[in-house]
Amino acid sequence: MFSRIANWLDDRTGYRRFIRNYRERVLPRGPSWWYTSASCLFWLLVIEAITGVLLMLSYSPSLSSAWASVRFIEGTPGGAFIRGLHYWVAQALVVLFLVHMTRVVATAAFRAPRELVWITGLLLFPCVLVWAISGNPLSGGQRGLAQIEVESRIIGSTPLIGEHLRRLLLGGDAVGNLTLTHLYTLHCVVIPAGVLLLLSIHISQVYRHGLAPTGIFKRTGRPTPYWPHQTTRNLIALAILVAGLSYAAARWGAPRDVPADPELEHVPRPEWYFLALFELRRHFSGDSEIIATLVIPAAALFFLLALPFLDRVCPRRVSVALRTFIVLGGLGAWGVLTYLPWSRDRHDAAFLAARAEERRLAERAYLLASAFGVPPEGGAAVLRNDPKTWGPILFRRHCAACHPCTDAAGRGIAAEERSAPNLWEFGSAAWIAGLLDPERIAGPDYFGGTNKRAGDMVETVRSYFDGLEEQERRDVQEKLRLVAAALAAEAGRPGETLSAEDVRRGRSLMVEEFACTDCHRFHDEGELGSAPDLTGYASQAWIEEFVADPERERFYGDNNDRMPAFAAAPCDAAENTLKRSEIRIIARWLRGDWYEANEPASPSRAGRSAAASSQ
Repeated sequence: MFSRIANWLDDRTGYRRFIRNYRERVLPRGPSWWYTSASCLFWLLVIEAITGVLLMLSYSPSLSSAWASVRFIEGTPGGAFIRGLHYWVAQALVVLFLVHMTRVVATAAFRAPRELVWITGLLLFPCVLVWAISGNPLSGGQRGLAQIEVESRIIGSTPLIGEHLRRLLLGGDAVGNLTLTHLYTLHCVVIPAGVLLLLSIHISQVYRHGLAPTGIFKRTGRPTPYWPHQTTRNLIALAILVAGLSYAAARWGAPRDVPADPELEHVPRPEWYFLALFELRRHFSGDSEIIATLVIPAAALFFLLALPFLDRVCPRRVSVALRTFIVLGGLGAWGVLTYLPWSRDRHDAAFLAARAEERRLAERAYLLASAFGVPPEGGAAVLRNDPKTWGPILFRRHCAACHPCTDAAGRGIAAEERSAPNLWEFGSAAWIAGLLDPERIAGPDYFGGTNKRAGDMVETVRSYFDGLEEQERRDVQEKLRLVAAALAAEAGRPGETLSAEDVRRGRSLMVEEFACTDCHRFHDEGELGSAPDLTGYASQAWIEEFVADPERERFYGDNNDRMPAFAAAPCDAAENTLKRSEIRIIARWLRGDWYEANEPASPSRAGRSAAASSQ
């Protein structure tokens, strides 16, 4: 039965003839490990295609969903390995292409009648490079989209058609949803079709003309059948290569990227195989940039395409010298131009810090997405809803002109012109204790840079200690510590533990001994209007209201110093400097209220995150 099926297939496909031709192929000088590069390249392309198809099953090419779909892939069984293998095979393809082309040039395997073998193989190399480049931004990550922005500007520098090509690639004047759609089509349809066409011609020409002698480390040898001698070497080399790539995929996977967000800072760098071109651009800036981005690469490509025809008219010694120059000079120049920017970045503290921050943000984004999912707005909203990530960004942008937020060692966010209280651990018992310290209240960490430094609050706190002996001062300090505990209880900072007895006694002292309610309202005691309300002091709601409008009666009213109102128009969001959701993020960051890996992903935290994204 099986023989009848085999005969039926052979009548229609002729597969037996193909197998016979494969087994009868002859190696002019015997088998060689150098021949394995071609076989490994072919099967790596097959693996790349298979893993690509598997990734396509769950991928969504949209700015709002690309990053989320990649995270979903990595969260499915085997998904991270498949994506990692796809990534590492792409890197290996570039290296293996260079090795293979070096072997072909060194052995003059491009000579007649194998010109088409050389030309199609050479054209496959830029196709593979563009294939890899077009795949980087598909992750929806910051680095990939920043790279395509830079690369699109390079394309745009092409005379006459550059700007049209750039718009075609991006789907408009800037990166947007159509960018990923165009890149997805390019990556999954156009380039694979071109690779398949070139590969078909290449393989058919190899079978037609056979393999050229290697001539490397083996000047003599007798003709040997391809099967099983070379096939065995091919399988061993492929097994070692795939094992190494599989280990890399399982051990490191594909790089995790920060969700693309134009508000996040990024230092763009191309992939390692384009660092040489990146370095060339440094030496040809302005109008001459086209020399680095187009003229030199195009000249090198056309020179290599013409190599079989140039070699034909050259004497043997000139041919050897020319090929030696191409191999040593070409690889040497590429290596040096690649090494220079790599070495420069390696010793650039600012660049290394930026890269470390990107890795931290990427891990943070994956942590949050795993705990709470990805909001409908897309991957960027994962970090924008995170107080730990977005809080300091908003604080630097809107608050750090006056307020620092630094610890005792100066670590944190420094103010541009320090003229307002230091908000490090604002609302904690320690922060409030400093506010009630007569030596510190008028200092730079509190009212020293404001018009309150000589106000009633400073005079009142200092009056508590006037004329007291040392023991009496310690007694007052202890009582003020209890007051600080009572106010810290109003704030309710996450993670701060306070004694219930201290809080009770502190509240009593505020009203009965220190008469805080003569100026401040505190729950049912005191009136509004002369000083900030201490009910819920430094709590989430209190900070949000204060930042929105510090001139409300509940806070400073007409006695406000320079604190601007960031959202004083609740009915007209366009008039406000900050959205309510952004104020909420700043308040949570100041209070240290964010999710960490060792905490349960509670519904309350997820609810706050969702609420932040909805306003």
